[in-house]
Amino acid sequence: MRVVFGALFAAACMVGASQAGFAQQTAPAAPVGAPAAPVSSPAPGGAQEGGTADGKLVLLFGTGQKTLNAENEAVLDKAARLYREARPVIMIVSGASDSVGHPVRNLLLSNERALAVARGLVARGIPAERTQVLAKGETNPAVKTEEGVPEAQNRRVEISWSIARQ
Repeated sequence: MRVVFGALFAAACMVGASQAGFAQQTAPAAPVGAPAAPVSSPAPGGAQEGGTADGKLVLLFGTGQKTLNAENEAVLDKAARLYREARPVIMIVSGASDSVGHPVRNLLLSNERALAVARGLVARGIPAERTQVLAKGETNPAVKTEEGVPEAQNRRVEISWSIARQ
C-alpha cells in the first residue's frame, strides 16, 4: 500500500501512517479547489476517452470520527466487488475533513480515516500493493464553507480507480 500525503504538514501526517504500519511515499496533493464528485459508483458507459473506465465511491464520517459504521462497511463491500469484477490497477483512498478544529489535527484525522478504509479494503481481499492512501485534511473540500463551519460532505473518504481497457 502506498501512502501519499498533502504537501502541507506532511511530516505530521507521516507519523500517523508509520504508527499504522503502512509504507509511505510523499507526493503533491490534488489541486486545492478541484471539484469533488458526488457519491457514486463507476462512471456510466464503461470505457471513456483514453480507454479507461473510472469510478468513485464516498464514505462519510461523523465529526471527529475515524471508525467505520454500517453504511461505510456496505460501501467497502461494494468497492471489493467492483475490484474483483474490473481489476483496476490501483484503488486510491483519499481522506478529507471539514474545517472544524486545527488544520494539522484535521490532516491527521483525514489520514486516519483513509487508513481505516484502506485496511477495510485489504480485509476484503484487495491487495495492499494495489491501494494508495492520500490525506488531504481540509485542503480540498467537497462543499466550500467558512473556516470552522461543520459540513458532513467534507468529512469523507473517497475511493477512486481507473481501469485500463485493452
